[in-house]
Amino acid sequence: MRLLKKDLFLNELYQMAIVYSAPAGLTYLWNFGSMALVSLVIQIFTGIFLAMFYTNSVFFAFDSIEHIMRDVPLGWLIRYIHANGASMFFLSVYLHLCRGLFFCSFYTPRYKLWISGILILFLMMGTAFMVMFYLGVK
Repeated sequence: MRLLKKDLFLNELYQMAIVYSAPAGLTYLWNFGSMALVSLVIQIFTGIFLAMFYTNSVFFAFDSIEHIMRDVPLGWLIRYIHANGASMFFLSVYLHLCRGLFFCSFYTPRYKLWISGILILFLMMGTAFMVMFYLGVK
């Protein structure tokens, strides 16, 4: 306990993980927001890793994908994690949205938070459609 009083980081971690009061009706449905965050972080890290080996030239794009899949150590795994992680991210975001609708999170005390979440959802969908348009996916 003396260490918790001295170290601010450990004290904050203890307060968030151990002392934090949870609502009485806490279920597994509350994990979808955290799952969306974890999926987003995985997407960012795998995307940065894949971008290090990708060439966006018309002539060399396919060759760079072949290089990632065959020559980069565990490149095939990172590419598949990135591809399936996008579906996981959208699934977790939609499940998070459905949980919010089910528990009526859009009413008075939290309506500003709900509006910001909907704006983030539209930004996310717009980004996905712009990327698909840019890459020419039909």
